[in-house]
Amino acid sequence: MPTADIDYQRAHEALNGNMSDLPDGSCYVLTPFGLSILEIQGELNLPANAPTETENIDPDYVSSFAKVDNIHDAIRFGKMEFDEKDPSKVVLFIGKSQRLLGVVETLREPLGVLRVPGEHTGENMQIIDIIEKKIIFRQRPLPIM
Repeated sequence: MPTADIDYQRAHEALNGNMSDLPDGSCYVLTPFGLSILEIQGELNLPANAPTETENIDPDYVSSFAKVDNIHDAIRFGKMEFDEKDPSKVVLFIGKSQRLLGVVETLREPLGVLRVPGEHTGENMQIIDIIEKKIIFRQRPLPIM
């Protein structure tokens, strides 16, 4: 069975230090808790691909797409806000018409995020972060008035 070395330096920093001390790029989604899992009950209806032609398309729609590492298409589907008084309470606004109320919970077992290099590159695998929290939205969306 093939083997690979794993660089765990960033995981060690995440567990023993302040998240702001980590090198740039170690967290992809900035929350008060570092990288987190997002759990939504139901289904998000998102487009399969970013538009290739932007002419005659709503500029707000076009601006919701982003390119990650110049490879993957991503879509911004909402805005998440943490309560200033109680950071364990979260509101997720989806579009201009819906909001979800959620809570932050601690995972029973932390998860490691592993970066696996492409085949035959000779690079080692790298643990880039430790996920300790998940943000759960259990209720149905509420309308924004």
